[in-house]
Amino acid sequence: MISFNDYGFKQEIVEAVTELGFKVPTDIQEKSFAHLMNSETDLIATAQTGTGKTAAFGLPIISKSDIGSNKIQTIILCPTRELCVQIAKDFVCYSKYIKNFKVVAVYGGASITQKYKMGYTRRSRRNAFNGL
Repeated sequence: MISFNDYGFKQEIVEAVTELGFKVPTDIQEKSFAHLMNSETDLIATAQTGTGKTAAFGLPIISKSDIGSNKIQTIILCPTRELCVQIAKDFVCYSKYIKNFKVVAVYGGASITQKYKMGYTRRSRRNAFNGL
């Protein structure tokens, strides 16, 4: 049986997803992890709701991020505000044990000052930038 340890993720990620109750990767995760952890090419994948798609692309993104860089390394575009916020929350959960990994959700209809209060400044480190 394949486990999250088998893909080369940072140990902090494996610890976080284990704590979230993830036992073994779903089909979409297995296929995505193998490709994304061993390639720099794009991936287009589809799966039903509730199959773990956010983790399928999120865990490799987090694992491959250069925490020491102060540049935005990932931009995730979402079709709705709700999905934007949900993906950002999931990324925060997956990366909770990785010091200095930062996620910010930016979407229309919300005050930009709230985003600044969340710590979004030009000088702050942002590894994943989630936007609508």
